[in-house]
Amino acid sequence: FELYVDLPGVDTAKVDLTLEDGVLTISGERVPEAVERNGQELQYRRTERGHGRFYRRFVLPDTADDDNVKATGRNGVLTVTIPKQARALPRRIAISG
Repeated sequence: FELYVDLPGVDTAKVDLTLEDGVLTISGERVPEAVERNGQELQYRRTERGHGRFYRRFVLPDTADDDNVKATGRNGVLTVTIPKQARALPRRIAISG
């Protein structure tokens, strides 16, 4: 399984990713950027990105391998890779005779 979480403008070091009892939780905060020009803070009339705290929870299936979950952050996208357990993968059975 793979999750792609768009987090433009959010430092991945400040994102909390936890896995407890089969529930994956992603939380963090997007802080509005302060833009200055000539030493004075500029006022925005319109901004396309929301700011504030975010919190998402995902219930993982029983086939997920909780011990091998990996996460990477690149170009504003957090990618969470959740492998299946080895016993949950199908295997081919040879037919004799």
